[in-house]
Amino acid sequence: MDAALIRATTIPSGIDLPPWPDLDGEDVTAWTDWLRRLWRIEEFAAAVHHASPVLSTEVRKVIDSPDRPRAAPRDLRRVIDAVARYLLRWQSRATPYGRFAGVAPARLAERASVSWGPGHQVLLRPDALALHNQIRALETRLPLLRNATVVTNNLGFARGSRWIVPAAATSTAGTGESLCDVEVELTAPVRLAIESGRKPVPFAELVATIAATDPDADLLAIETMLAGLVAHSVLVSSIRPPMTTIDPTAHLARVTGDTPGVASPPAAVLRLDCAVSLPGTVLREAEHAASLLARIAPPVSGWASYHQDFLDRYGPRTAVPVRDVVSGSGLGYPAGYRGSHRRNPHEIGTRATTLLALAQRAALHRQHEVVLDDALLARLTGEQQRQPVPHTELRFHLAAPAPADLDRGAFTLWVSGAARHAGVTAGRFLQLLDPAEHERFQRAYSHLPPQLPGALTAQISVPPLIPRMTAVARVPAILPILPLGEHHDSTACGERIEVDDLAVVADAHRMWLVSISRDRPVEPLLLNAVDLAGGQQPLARFLTEISTALCAPCRPISWGKLARHLPFLPRLRHGRSILHPARWLVQAADLPPSTASPREWRAGWALLRGTYRVPAQVLLGATDTRLRLDLDEPAHLTLLRRHLTRHTTAILTEPGDPAGWLDGRAHEVTLTLGRTPAAHPAARPAQRAARASTIAHRPGLSRWLYAKLHGRVDDILQHLPALGDAYSPASWFLRYHDPSPHLRLRLSLRDETHFAGTARQLAQWADQLRDAGVLAAYTLDTYRPEPRFGTGPALAAAEAVFAADSRTVLAHLHHDPVVRTAAGMITIAESFAADGLTWLLGHVDHRSHGAADRAARHRDTVIDLARSRRDTELRAALARYRTLAEADGLNLDQVLADLLHLHHARSIGPDLTCERSCLRLARTAAQTMLRRHPS
Repeated sequence: MDAALIRATTIPSGIDLPPWPDLDGEDVTAWTDWLRRLWRIEEFAAAVHHASPVLSTEVRKVIDSPDRPRAAPRDLRRVIDAVARYLLRWQSRATPYGRFAGVAPARLAERASVSWGPGHQVLLRPDALALHNQIRALETRLPLLRNATVVTNNLGFARGSRWIVPAAATSTAGTGESLCDVEVELTAPVRLAIESGRKPVPFAELVATIAATDPDADLLAIETMLAGLVAHSVLVSSIRPPMTTIDPTAHLARVTGDTPGVASPPAAVLRLDCAVSLPGTVLREAEHAASLLARIAPPVSGWASYHQDFLDRYGPRTAVPVRDVVSGSGLGYPAGYRGSHRRNPHEIGTRATTLLALAQRAALHRQHEVVLDDALLARLTGEQQRQPVPHTELRFHLAAPAPADLDRGAFTLWVSGAARHAGVTAGRFLQLLDPAEHERFQRAYSHLPPQLPGALTAQISVPPLIPRMTAVARVPAILPILPLGEHHDSTACGERIEVDDLAVVADAHRMWLVSISRDRPVEPLLLNAVDLAGGQQPLARFLTEISTALCAPCRPISWGKLARHLPFLPRLRHGRSILHPARWLVQAADLPPSTASPREWRAGWALLRGTYRVPAQVLLGATDTRLRLDLDEPAHLTLLRRHLTRHTTAILTEPGDPAGWLDGRAHEVTLTLGRTPAAHPAARPAQRAARASTIAHRPGLSRWLYAKLHGRVDDILQHLPALGDAYSPASWFLRYHDPSPHLRLRLSLRDETHFAGTARQLAQWADQLRDAGVLAAYTLDTYRPEPRFGTGPALAAAEAVFAADSRTVLAHLHHDPVVRTAAGMITIAESFAADGLTWLLGHVDHRSHGAADRAARHRDTVIDLARSRRDTELRAALARYRTLAEADGLNLDQVLADLLHLHHARSIGPDLTCERSCLRLARTAAQTMLRRHPS
């Protein structure tokens, strides 16, 4: 995919910098001379002036003094310290910032090439926080609002008698500390305003709508009330530019009829004057590195249990509106989300312990580098078989002496980062591209490989929670827009997706979103790098993560929470790729105290450096805030000491090797990568999802009693006949393992008036089981039928199948679990489908995955059991259900697959690996049966 960027510093090649002064002493003259020499470098002086006009003015006061410096040593040291950090930033940090570093598109070509020009272009944009405050002020002006349109904030929702706008910023301080939900009483006028504003409506028209309900209404009072709803983000006005608006100042000029100024220095984004082409060798190595990262990455936190809870609550292939899923009456948000009540389990898995042992061994053997071989990769991967995310962005540094070395593969690729999907890093820089470049990137994003075939890729447009982050979150519209919390001019954008049109669907392997009106999967992307957990609306995060939540993510190697505190982590290499650089954690407590002299502190540092074997060249800091230090340079050691004084901890990382191919500049390549279709085909087309049912059989209000019985499930089943007539012929059960082994029992009542008596019977029976040490606890819950099995008569017939299958399982508990389950699968397939045995051959994966021997051993036993079982009631129930399911428009192949899945859950319990083994055993037996009796 030809969508690549390069970020690099603007420091000219071969520039002559003055030697570093002594930062420990108080030689004001030497400091001043150093500043004067630096300020003769026009590019650096201009960059500092743009980044900090106040600092630039202070430097000027010092160096323009004709006789002697006006600043006291203490004040001058502060200036020197700040300038030194800017100089290090200019030398070593490729993150675009002002005039210190910029970005340019790169091309994929047959050969590497690099050319630099003198014409870097500066794009000025208003300061994000100042712009936010200005917009808030403009929205308080009634004359402007009267000419504006407003729309209901689609992030809001009703909770009881109040309207909630989640995580709305109530302060303009620009920090996340003041974030909280806005709650507004749902009075009649407020409710009418919200309902009338579901689509953009002129403010004046909304005033008239509310006034029409009360002839004596005060129009100014209504306007003031609506202005208050705008101020509290219940309504969003057209004054506020959406995040797809790249030039917000021009937008404000259009809607206000004026060009308002922003009282703050503008922010700058630099387009580098350079042309870079990267050869196929780099692309292939980047793809290899990305595949390794996905292979050994841990799962996305919080989603495995959420996926299981969704299946338990709604069932597979049930389309549940997004708002219903994330609401307080639904599942809420996954663990780790803002406002979620869920908690991630604190488990240390095999992967984490393997990495911890790896780090410990490297430290003991004084190994700076660990090479990831196949055996180690297998231990890190375990038995997980997850499909990688369909696309990503890999960020990396290339170490090579010359462009020709890239062509012949003589380079090292140092991974610096990876994104959840394409466009996360590149999105904010699309505004810098010329029309041809923009079209190239848009074409690449429009053809990203989907997770599901035929999925519509969409672009979420949502304001970040922290106002100062809006500058890095603005991305032009390049895909169909999914707006959240914004006002979009419907005439100014193309295809749009509304959150109220989205539903959540899941099967055993994945979750996804579907557009109800389009009957099509939708895969939303959030094309900015604002932190999902701390900087984005939870709904935006949910929509962004769900499609690939159960995939193998492509992300930088994480050593785990415990490893974060280790003093040393080794470099991880595979071939030409450095997947993780060596890292050292230095604590101020391990060094001489702040009262120590410079000589004493350096002596202590020398001892620590020798023990830790820290190299001379390191990067100080984390991720995008790193500065390159030369630990043999006294001035840099002073900066390190001051960092430790302020922060008590210093993270030191080895830098990538020199990049002579790019004139030695600090840089970072961002490359868009897509999953290879041949190696990783998209998931099979999803069956059409059934709309979620609103039927809920609550205890005491229906003819169903639903109990969860926790304990030894096999023993509980042995005691089930002791329930007597409470366990009627129409009752049924399923086994579950999460959160602990339990039986889910649905007792069918003649009507709801029999609930109390049956519940009393159940309680007495449960007491007996508890006294016998069989039952730990039981609870009553709400039974929600799954619409995938049909509605009305079809659903009743399905429940009759569940009951008959439950009786069959009880009758065969004495058989081997796998054998009885495989035999039951044959019975169900034969009874539901006229060609059931052939169906098993065509629909069950025949790849053995190590189960061939077991299938061969038990095949005849399964056949004998399947042929000896009577199962008359089950066969009749299946035949009736097939007729009604077909009449109800259900996909019969999918229904049969679901019935086999539930039979396994009833007989053994939820276990995908075991279920596959049982299905393969049933298939092997069916193949033999057809061979012996072809007719």
